[in-house]
Amino acid sequence: MNTQNRIIKFQIWSLIVMFALLSSLPFLVPHCGLFSLIAFVPLFYLEKLCSDYHIKHTWWYYFTAFLLFNIASTFWIYFVSAAGSVAALTLNALQMTVIFSVFRWGKKRFPDYNILPYLFFIVMWLAWEHIYFNVEISWPWLVLGNSFATSVKLVQWYEIFGTVGGSLWILLTNVLIYFTVLSLCNDYSKRSVKWFFSISAFLLIAVPVVCSLVRYNNYKETEPGIEVVVVQPNIDPFKKYGILPQEELDRNMLEQVGGIITPDTKYIITPETFTYGLDLDNPTGSASFLRYRDFLSKYPEVNLLVGVLTYKYYPTYSKPTSSARPNGKFWYDVYNTALMMDYDGRFEYYHKSKLVPGVEIIPYQQYVPFLADLISKFGGADNSYGTQEDMSILEGNDGNKVGAMICYESIYGDYSRRAAKMGATFMAVMTNDGWWGDTPGYRQHFRYASLRAIEMRRDVVHATNTGISGFINQRGDASQKTPWWEAVAIRGEVHPNSVITPFTKYGDVVGLTAAYAFLPLLILFFMHGFLEKSRKKRS
Repeated sequence: MNTQNRIIKFQIWSLIVMFALLSSLPFLVPHCGLFSLIAFVPLFYLEKLCSDYHIKHTWWYYFTAFLLFNIASTFWIYFVSAAGSVAALTLNALQMTVIFSVFRWGKKRFPDYNILPYLFFIVMWLAWEHIYFNVEISWPWLVLGNSFATSVKLVQWYEIFGTVGGSLWILLTNVLIYFTVLSLCNDYSKRSVKWFFSISAFLLIAVPVVCSLVRYNNYKETEPGIEVVVVQPNIDPFKKYGILPQEELDRNMLEQVGGIITPDTKYIITPETFTYGLDLDNPTGSASFLRYRDFLSKYPEVNLLVGVLTYKYYPTYSKPTSSARPNGKFWYDVYNTALMMDYDGRFEYYHKSKLVPGVEIIPYQQYVPFLADLISKFGGADNSYGTQEDMSILEGNDGNKVGAMICYESIYGDYSRRAAKMGATFMAVMTNDGWWGDTPGYRQHFRYASLRAIEMRRDVVHATNTGISGFINQRGDASQKTPWWEAVAIRGEVHPNSVITPFTKYGDVVGLTAAYAFLPLLILFFMHGFLEKSRKKRS
């Protein structure tokens, strides 16, 4: 290898590492969201370097860059499943690579420095993020807009455009900064071009930030607060079922609550799947249900929102749903449920419907039935949980309505906002973040709830088995955060809100528009390539 080749290789790997570092920092280090605005610049320059030197098989470099980004940001899923983590990290990086490779293919059909292929790349990426929120094999943890989860003062405008709007901002800024650098480094670029890109990049960064800071400093929660108690039981999720008696877990939880509840308390909220075995058609057959009802009889104004594994039985010989499981001659469904109840036994429930692939759902099981056996052999689920068709809300006896986001449903902004649109006055994340150990995983999950608070302008109560439980206000600020791996109950206030934000009303307009625009743009690139070949043949 000659000196020039060694220099090129060094530049390539330096750019790969630089991209992985800049793109993962916002997910790992608080208040580093602005790094995402320049993270793709090294990747764009890597593509230019490979084009200038006619380097072949470049997809491998892009795949490596995206894989390093995925590993650095979400390595912690390894602690749940080694095989599952390899599959998730690899497939997620591969999808990103396909998008970038299509961009590189499109770029070959247009002259260098033409911005159209970069706009095509932005549309592709946003369309992918939008679709990724709405398919069964879904892992949108690294949606680019999530980069600002710890920099909420800068993205108060998510109440209009949502998290995918943040992805648009990030990608468009990266493109403009890249073109600014190219124009400044090119002695043949006109001064007007240099000024255009420089001013455009500056304004694209400054205007949203300034508007956001103004909105942040002027936003006020106007409604009076209501008192809520959050329980963090701190149960090892790997040892819970079949080892610790549910009666003991219930007693400990009720003792925690009894120590801090006051006459002003309106809600008690537990993590997901705190208890199990509740038949939806016969709730009083559950010992836990009876214990909770007895406890609430002392506090008639209190509502308990508890996570439960519930069951629904079907007295039929034919399979009633795609997720139903056989039980002798009959069938039943299992649900991850948020159940709201009060002292007189009245209850409502919401079933988790954004399920974790391979853990709670066998993707497209009705079309690929052998997939269940394959996934179970690698430590995953052998059947899917049941779901409901759409988000629903749970009404307390004080008239407030709660939107429950169970586990990682809280990263689905376009789905969760439906609860606020239906009348939810505050939101509750009910989760179990102990699976990942003391890693960035549970911190990221807690921070993402801040983005939901901004998008909907709803206070969010975060109740986790262990991790971080706490309260998040409508500006996305967190308060009363619990420590890791500690059994504790905390009391705080939420401020109900009924105002409907533009994002709550209209949803992910940015991603939906990109999804519709993608195909016409792809056809445009094919037609341009065809016409160019025809022109060359004629000449």
